[in-house]
Amino acid sequence: MNNFNDIIDKIKQVNGDIIITSHVNPDGDAIGSGLALTLALKNLGKNVRFVLQDNYPSNIKFLEKIDLVEVYNADENYTPKLVICVDSATAERVGETKMLFKDNFVINIDHHISNTLYGDLNYVEEISSTSEVIYKFLKHCNIALTLDIAEALYTGLVNDTGNFSHDNVTYHTFKMASELKRVGANSSKIVREFFNNKPLPAIKLLGKAMFEMKFDEDKKLASHFISYADLLEYNAKKEDTEGIVEKLLAFNEAEVSLFLREDKPGVIKGSMRSKHEVDVNKIASIFGGGGHRKASGFTSTLSADEILKLVLKEM
Repeated sequence: MNNFNDIIDKIKQVNGDIIITSHVNPDGDAIGSGLALTLALKNLGKNVRFVLQDNYPSNIKFLEKIDLVEVYNADENYTPKLVICVDSATAERVGETKMLFKDNFVINIDHHISNTLYGDLNYVEEISSTSEVIYKFLKHCNIALTLDIAEALYTGLVNDTGNFSHDNVTYHTFKMASELKRVGANSSKIVREFFNNKPLPAIKLLGKAMFEMKFDEDKKLASHFISYADLLEYNAKKEDTEGIVEKLLAFNEAEVSLFLREDKPGVIKGSMRSKHEVDVNKIASIFGGGGHRKASGFTSTLSADEILKLVLKEM
């Protein structure tokens, strides 16, 4: 495993474009960590672009510098001298932007225990979020935290900690949050805009999930499947389903939740959460996915019924 000195030394050596990327269907931590690093390296005088396969979700548009996020264009001739990937456990998880890795030096910065160490330089630490890793990196390198950087990092932090409700929160996480507040991060605005500002399709899909939820009494698994046809019917985007897997786990008898979303015909994205002892990272790995013991995901071409059957068998 490499260290922060290895990473900053490599960045300082680069004379040319740097591209930062992250996983498909980016969440608050992917956007927060990537945007914060983009802004920090720009402040060092580097030519940096933040390029993703998918655009940012609507509940993150409040960030002042969100327009720096670019959607990957397969027709463009990208010529980076360095690619930095944040918050992605595997190279495949970045989707189309994996093409940027070809013939380029790759730095991999992440917090997932399942990370495959696919970079030329790798820094992976199992802490609350990749935003916390980036915060530690910036502090180690004495790079100033501007207000825009602080609000991006705070967004990533509240995303992956469930607004400090998960057990991945430590003393160091709160210390980071305190420092971001000192810089000026508006925590109440961030939580309001990020968690409590949903479009109508998201509200309707959440209601549908709660009403139609299945529950396996034996394995204590709460589950729901939203088909591609459902997304079309509700005029919904993929990001409109964010948070459903956590709401399923809110059922007081559930120990594990499974949310399945058909992103396109025949391709299903799965998300799992666990309250106590069940290791959902291990379960996700049977589908080639991963993440953390209590929060993991995967993609599969199996049917929803086949996926549910395999999950129940593994539990």
